[in-house]
Amino acid sequence: MEQDYLKELQLTSEMLTPQFWQTFCATAPTLDVPSFNTTLVASGQVADLSNMLNDFDNPLRWVQPMSPVPEGYLVDGSRLTAEVRVQISNNSVPKAVVERYGFSISRAPMGSFATRTRIYRSADNREFDQVQQTALHTFEPVLILGESFDQEWYLVQSRTYQGWVDKNYVAWCNLASFLQYAELSQPLVVTGRGVAVEPNPYRRSALPMPVEFGAWLPLEPSTPATDLAYGRQTSFWHYPILLPVRGSDGSLVVEKGLISKQAKAVEGFLPPHPRSLLESAFALLGERYGWGDSFDRHDCSSFIMDVYRTIGVQLPRNSKSQKLALPLRTKVTADWDRDLREAKLGDELYMPGHVLLYLGRHNNRHWAIHAFVGYRTDPDRDPILANQVMVTPLDLFLRNGEQRYGEALTSVHAAFA
Repeated sequence: MEQDYLKELQLTSEMLTPQFWQTFCATAPTLDVPSFNTTLVASGQVADLSNMLNDFDNPLRWVQPMSPVPEGYLVDGSRLTAEVRVQISNNSVPKAVVERYGFSISRAPMGSFATRTRIYRSADNREFDQVQQTALHTFEPVLILGESFDQEWYLVQSRTYQGWVDKNYVAWCNLASFLQYAELSQPLVVTGRGVAVEPNPYRRSALPMPVEFGAWLPLEPSTPATDLAYGRQTSFWHYPILLPVRGSDGSLVVEKGLISKQAKAVEGFLPPHPRSLLESAFALLGERYGWGDSFDRHDCSSFIMDVYRTIGVQLPRNSKSQKLALPLRTKVTADWDRDLREAKLGDELYMPGHVLLYLGRHNNRHWAIHAFVGYRTDPDRDPILANQVMVTPLDLFLRNGEQRYGEALTSVHAAFA
């Protein structure tokens, strides 16, 4: 099956490595990350939490209008009733709370409503939950705007999204602690899959704690090599880090932990160069597609966002917001092949509802890596459901067969202009 895929798309095994594409960015510039992040905030597409803190006497004033609860189907295939829709809507009207600052203690699903009910578009669909919108990273700072009627959910504002999070995923703290950990200049950055904190038999849970791709964790370099906080394990060959834990009253407790130096992680951020984006993007090759970060995976725009997080850039969450925030390199016309010859490795390619990371032009074809659902090699053939991160040429047809990917593009945007 793999060989069929490579043959049909005219891919070689070398093209599935970042090293193959590095020749396309040998002369690429580096990025002034702090200045670029300031530009992204100024675009209005990334929330300025610092500015919100200056006017946070009434957090409810920052609440965005709630959309209607969508119609749809439940996990058992039955139709969502009007009564349940009203219950979900009523539970999602935020009430004021004393807690105002917090951190997610792990990868945390974020939804548009305060409910555990999954609402699917069709009776046989289990992939596109209309409630799920995104996910917070481990130790990601949030401002707490309110709580649900049943007091089981927080409405929070992160840098990239506003939505409802189960309280069990959020530890509240005072302003001083929030400011201490909200801005990390030299964190440990997770740059691959399968990373976990070493097990500690003396913690409440002795199991290894997984830490997801793109997470930023505070380093604790001042700790002695041997410490009971590490479960009587030395910190040799490990990164000493800090972990967020939710105390019995829901408050933030910071514990020490170790992540192996053999893990895919780096002290500080990766160099702000397209080569780093290549390494990060290909670390997710083959990962299953997850709408709204379902299944603890990525969709197209969170794939782009998290790849950029490894170099310290905080892009907006959704593709439309990314497009508005990133500098325009070129608009794509009907002559998309010509227009894409201006694109550079690491550029973002946008079409309605989708974004891809451009790799380069090889064998007279344009190539990209992206998280997507599917494609057609011919409009008269059945669609192929990929549901993963893949390298593909842009002359493939969309899943509906109506256009090629290149024809559907509207613009190319560049952080490395």
